[in-house]
Amino acid sequence: MTVKKLIITLILAAVSVSAFAAGDGHGAVDMGAMLKNFGYRVLVFVLFVIILFKLLKKPILEFLDKRSKEIEKSIQTAKEANETAKTEIESYKLKMKGFEKDLETMKQRALEAAENEKKAIIEDAGKQIEKLGRLAESRIQADYKKASEELKQKAVAAALEAAQAKLGQELTPDRQSEILGNYIKKLGVIR
Repeated sequence: MTVKKLIITLILAAVSVSAFAAGDGHGAVDMGAMLKNFGYRVLVFVLFVIILFKLLKKPILEFLDKRSKEIEKSIQTAKEANETAKTEIESYKLKMKGFEKDLETMKQRALEAAENEKKAIIEDAGKQIEKLGRLAESRIQADYKKASEELKQKAVAAALEAAQAKLGQELTPDRQSEILGNYIKKLGVIR
């Protein structure tokens, strides 16, 4: 369609140019010469168009064919890229689900490890408390025995002083030892 419009436009331009050039200002126009001149111009133009068409037909068709193949190839490549992208997206979605599961598993393991560590710390603290309790109890027992022995010695010394004061200075050292021994025996029985 565009080729026909181009030919008609060129013919009209050639006719108007020929008509304008043929006028010499006298008003007398040789129509035969003008038509003959116009006919030659149209013939030359038509031959020019035919030659151009014959010469350029093959390269233009090859160019258009090549271009259409490139476009088809680009479309096919785009479709393949689209499919590849969709496949990769699905793959990444599956990996993300796997990562979420792994993350949840790791979280559970960390919580379990923390709980086990907490139990171990509490158990160790309980053992330490028991150990400290036994240590404190044995120390109390040792201090009790020591204080008891000191108290016995002081009680014996006080009893001896009281007995000496009561009996006065009449006691001899042998008699004092005998009384002290009897008193210690009595304290040992009481204990």
